[in-house]
Amino acid sequence: MNFKQKAEQLEKFLEEELKKLPLVVLPDKTIVYKTYKIKQNNIGDWILKHSNGDIIDSFRIKATASLAAKFYEKSNIKKYNEIKILDSQYWNSSNDSLFFGKKLERTKDPELRDLFAARFQVAKARTEKYKQEISTMFKSNF
Repeated sequence: MNFKQKAEQLEKFLEEELKKLPLVVLPDKTIVYKTYKIKQNNIGDWILKHSNGDIIDSFRIKATASLAAKFYEKSNIKKYNEIKILDSQYWNSSNDSLFFGKKLERTKDPELRDLFAARFQVAKARTEKYKQEISTMFKSNF
């Protein structure tokens, strides 16, 4: 068998495998799920669009945008809203964790330091909890 035939076989194999995957990542980092595109905008949010160009919603995390596309496509609005809430909660907890971590580093007052340490630990725990929920949901759906 020559190289041309092997290359053709490999191309056919790759095409078949790509058809099995529900998510396709394009070179410009756009994610495609069936008739939906997920693309990052200038401020870092992930925009969920229908292939006709209609914007559906924006998400802070790529994984939640991918899950939302799947639930939206299946008209599972309950799960769609659940993932939207998880996206917001994760983002807020992550920001709180960063904020209180910086405050903890910069403060000299021992009482404020204890307060910031407690708030930092709570925010970090929440962030991990939401991260785990999103991860579990993503793994079970894809």
